Amino acid sequence: MSIMSLRKNFQAGTYAPGAPAEFLKPFAEQLSDLTVAELRQPVDLQTITPKVATVDPLVRAAQQRTATQAGLGTLQFSPETGAITGVGAGTGVASFEPFLDKAIAASDPSAYSTYMSPYQAEVIDSTKRLLEEQRETGRRQLSANQISQGAFGQGRGQVAEAEFERQRDIYDAATLAGLRQEGLQRAQALQQQDIANQLTLGQSQSEFNRGITAALGTTGAGSQQFNQSVLDAIRQGNVMGVEYPFTRIQQAANIFGGISRGVPSQFPTAPMTTNPALAAAQTFASLYGGLGGGPQRNFQYKADGGIMSLRR
Repeated sequence: MSIMSLRKNFQAGTYAPGAPAEFLKPFAEQLSDLTVAELRQPVDLQTITPKVATVDPLVRAAQQRTATQAGLGTLQFSPETGAITGVGAGTGVASFEPFLDKAIAASDPSAYSTYMSPYQAEVIDSTKRLLEEQRETGRRQLSANQISQGAFGQGRGQVAEAEFERQRDIYDAATLAGLRQEGLQRAQALQQQDIANQLTLGQSQSEFNRGITAALGTTGAGSQQFNQSVLDAIRQGNVMGVEYPFTRIQQAANIFGGISRGVPSQFPTAPMTTNPALAAAQTFASLYGGLGGGPQRNFQYKADGGIMSLRR
């Protein structure tokens, strides 16, 4: 039988078979009033609705670094949730692209000339002047030999001069070609080194930025998780606050049901001479005496069910 039905029967003065004794009526009425009062209480759904923690500022910083790395502009975030709501116009150039552009420019076949050392040109010029001086010295020596041999200006002397010039041309060309080849090789080596440096710098820049972004994201995620746990704890407390009165009502109803089932509801021969509390006291007194707690005592009751005297 429900609490509301019990209350109705009590107020009407009618008791169905199996209904609790009349002295339980105030308890049933109080329990019913408490239940109705709690059911009428408004519930603030806002306090028990699940909430999501806003995106942590460090996470947003990591997102902005990622966007900037990709050549995007300033990100816009929702003030309520912290979610990304817009992306500003950026340069459109990823952070590694300038290094890649320099590497591409340096790989042009004619770009080696920009790596030619000015000192190499000075060496070549100095070598040319030295070779020319050596040529003049050789010519004067050749003329002196021809004069001493009486062959100066003759056919044999002309042949010797032509051979001298040919040998000098070969020697001078080989010397200058060696210097130019050495300069070219050095320039090409510097060119290849520059290309490798630009690619390495671009890759390193991206890796360094990813490391910082990952660290910001990890730290921000931990902070956001903590904030979420705080919101969950607050909500759980609010839910417990809403449910707690009904938990107490349920406990009281269980107590009421247990008592009502243990109290007879009909008395075919004689009315109750005592109530369950006094019977429990008598039982306890007997058990106390049996356990050595003192001499056993028996209660004597008045006609209305109260204790009249206590005798050993």
